Amino acid sequence: MCKMASMIVVPKNKAIHSDKTDSHHEIISEFNLREMDRVGKPALVPVELYPDDDDYSRPLSEWGFHIDTSGVAAELPDWWDGKKAEAACRARLKEWASVALSGWNVKEAYHPVHPFKMKPKKLSRKSALVLVKDWDSVGASVWASVWDSVGASARASVGASVRDSVGASVGASVRASVWAYMSSLFPGVKKWQYFDHKPGENPFQPGIDLWRAGYVPSFDGKTWRLHAGPQAEVVYEIQALAERLRGEG
Repeated sequence: MCKMASMIVVPKNKAIHSDKTDSHHEIISEFNLREMDRVGKPALVPVELYPDDDDYSRPLSEWGFHIDTSGVAAELPDWWDGKKAEAACRARLKEWASVALSGWNVKEAYHPVHPFKMKPKKLSRKSALVLVKDWDSVGASVWASVWDSVGASARASVGASVRDSVGASVGASVRASVWAYMSSLFPGVKKWQYFDHKPGENPFQPGIDLWRAGYVPSFDGKTWRLHAGPQAEVVYEIQALAERLRGEG
């Protein structure tokens, strides 16, 4: 998959980018660009600008300029001037960033909250029950909703950052919480797919609240457990959820 920020350089070292996609092939299609000239030579060069450590919260001036060797151009055309091409792309980068990096918390996305590296906040058993109940009603659909509600490039970059930070600490049964936390990094999303909710409301807030309080829920089909602390130890066990909630409501 193409990285952010992808651009196409055409003759006269003009840079072209899209506000819709970071796919080189889709940019070529959107602007009806010719890949080869009349004599069969490359008519464009796909390039990418990104921080070398993939931390997109870094200043734009620290992003590297790269020719995409996996793109459509197998060789550089005669008109190619690397310095002019880079200057043209960097001039476009701020404009690209004003769209692509808006609507989500870029800084936190690349320096995410790790629930197992914080002291868990005090949470009463009743509050835990309510949060788990509400999370139980939406958690199964969080992946599909976030996947279809967030742009592909941002989703992939944020997902990689969060999973790299916390992925080793969580198992398959709690990965839905990772997606819930990811959704909190996109306040610009006003409508989450497959859910009826008020504009600006996040249906995955119970999972987010647990995460930011230092707890991650897991479920084995019978028992809900809340994990916290450096070893992700179990601090709450909730069995027969519906009955317990009725009894403690």
